[in-house]
Amino acid sequence: MQQETQFDLIVVGGGTAGAFSAIAAAREGLKVAVVERGTCLGGLAASSGLTEMNAAGFQGAPLYRGIEREVFDRLIWGGHAAYHFAVPMSSNKEVKIDRLRYDPERLKLLLEQLAVEAGITLLYETELTAAREGEEECQITARGPYQEIALSGKYLIDATGNASLVQALGGETEAADERERMIATLMFRISNVDLDQLDAFIHSPRLGETIRQGRESGVLKGGILAFTPIPGTRDVSLNGTRAKFDHEDLADATRGMVELRSQIEPIFRFVQREVPGLEGAYLSGIAPLAGVRDARRIRGAYQLTIEDLERMTCFEDRVACGCYPMDLHDPVTNTVVWKMLPGVYHIPYRSLLPLGMKRTLAAGKCLSADPKAFGAVRVMPIMMNVGESAGYAAALALRENKTLDQISSASLRSCLDQKYGV
Repeated sequence: MQQETQFDLIVVGGGTAGAFSAIAAAREGLKVAVVERGTCLGGLAASSGLTEMNAAGFQGAPLYRGIEREVFDRLIWGGHAAYHFAVPMSSNKEVKIDRLRYDPERLKLLLEQLAVEAGITLLYETELTAAREGEEECQITARGPYQEIALSGKYLIDATGNASLVQALGGETEAADERERMIATLMFRISNVDLDQLDAFIHSPRLGETIRQGRESGVLKGGILAFTPIPGTRDVSLNGTRAKFDHEDLADATRGMVELRSQIEPIFRFVQREVPGLEGAYLSGIAPLAGVRDARRIRGAYQLTIEDLERMTCFEDRVACGCYPMDLHDPVTNTVVWKMLPGVYHIPYRSLLPLGMKRTLAAGKCLSADPKAFGAVRVMPIMMNVGESAGYAAALALRENKTLDQISSASLRSCLDQKYGV
């Protein structure tokens, strides 16, 4: 079959930010391609074993609108997701977060359905190999298992999660300092759980006592034992493994995955023995992807700071919002450092614009932010909002025949206000 090669927008990375970028732009009439090295859309939200999205709501009500709300609502209507408000974190019961719990397998199906309906060209198992941004258009080359392809587009979106596209374009990026790199997690799924007994345990003082016992015995490597019931099932996902590694180094990343998997059987035996409701449970799935919290980020036209979030700066070019507190997983103490923030904060469009580039945006975790601000905005509902807005920005630039750095804050805000109904 002859592969189309000319597009209005090429999105590299099909995680939630990339998927929402692509769907938003395609619904605006753009011809869109998504280059994804995995075999489905959704990235970590679909394939890391994660089954809840932190800060999907604010003060007991859903926060987001647009395509993001559509996706959440469709999962809920199907019985595959549910909001849970003011849920305490296992690492600190004083920190309470509004969450959306969901079945990641259903999210995979829904995102792909929406992409196909929007007419998006999906290219799975395809890895970016080279990229160039020109005055009038951009080119990328990518390799699949059996062939190499070349694509061109008027605009590019880097939704790789680690600024791989911007790096390939020769742009400036920065990685987390090795000494401060956050801990990674590998989630696993437990089936045949008595959810009522487990829920009573989670909300009792016994959870903290069990975490302390697990750490003292060496079974738990950190201060988290987070069970998340999966709507529509008798399953839970468990966040309890911990490892520090450089995900950009092949040997070290492999070592880290082996280390994470080696922790799963001891943790499962421990919780089956110590946690009510798990007596007849069994290990039913191990995520293929580790949850890597740190990502390489672009150097953007503006670097979002923790002070911006604390002041709740209302940027003229704001494109996304969030309410998650700063959450840093300390690699030295294996504990979580929290900083509560005063309310709903904003992310500016300039933080998506790589320095020196005109036809490329960064969507998702590779946006420009200092480490502490990144520790707050990195969660998935915020990154979905960033991705969706990036797709609308590309559509606006095409309509106005401008580069991405030329569209005005006023035009962008007017466009987003219409899309999000505010």
